[in-house]
Amino acid sequence: MRERLSVVIAAKDPPAEQFLLCLTSFAALANAGKLQIVLVSSGTLPELPAALTSRFGLVKVVDVPAQGVYAAYNAGCEHVDGDYTLFFGADDIALPAMDTLIDSVLFKDDGYRLVAASCYMQATGVARPSRRRTGLIFANWCHQGLFYQTAWLKAHRYETRYRAQADHRMNIDIVSRRDSRVFISDLVVAYFSAGGVSSTVPDLAFRADFPRIVGDAYGRPWGWLVRAKQITIDLIKGPPEKRFQSIHRR
Repeated sequence: MRERLSVVIAAKDPPAEQFLLCLTSFAALANAGKLQIVLVSSGTLPELPAALTSRFGLVKVVDVPAQGVYAAYNAGCEHVDGDYTLFFGADDIALPAMDTLIDSVLFKDDGYRLVAASCYMQATGVARPSRRRTGLIFANWCHQGLFYQTAWLKAHRYETRYRAQADHRMNIDIVSRRDSRVFISDLVVAYFSAGGVSSTVPDLAFRADFPRIVGDAYGRPWGWLVRAKQITIDLIKGPPEKRFQSIHRR
């Protein structure tokens, strides 16, 4: 088994201080030398100090056009070679507990399709993945705490029609399958910075598809339940297109 974890970081003209803080948080890990860092850039990256990049097993920069974060993640997947792959934004931070998860799980068993850990989410606190397979119907898991089996990612890419919740679709596809080995950890391994695409952009395409996605994954009654919930919310709060676009303009 290769002792390497791949980290794909998507960046679009990131502020230098913020970007270097993200990389430094990984460089501070005891396992930094076993990390493959893939930087997917759709703009200009700050200069990378040699003292920082030398901490990692491998650093690769991939230049792509600005076509959305999931297109960037898919491009990064072309270059990863670790047993597991983690996706980060340039404003997120790895926490020390990630070392514990790497040592106790990721480098000991490469047969999990997904290893899901907790994250500290700015403004809301700790978000923990549900231990129920149906939990993803009600709330997605924080992307920065999810370590995907690279072999799965190579065969299943993010749906780029979705602007902010393609990872939610990916998570349901994995967790709902009975043949998927999934490991759930309470360790808080990352800090998620609110204000990015997933926090500010409504994903109306995903919302429209969500009842079908849930029905296909968990059974039609679950899909009907989701659709009934959406209809009830829309009756109370108004059409989603108008409601979400109003929020986005603020």
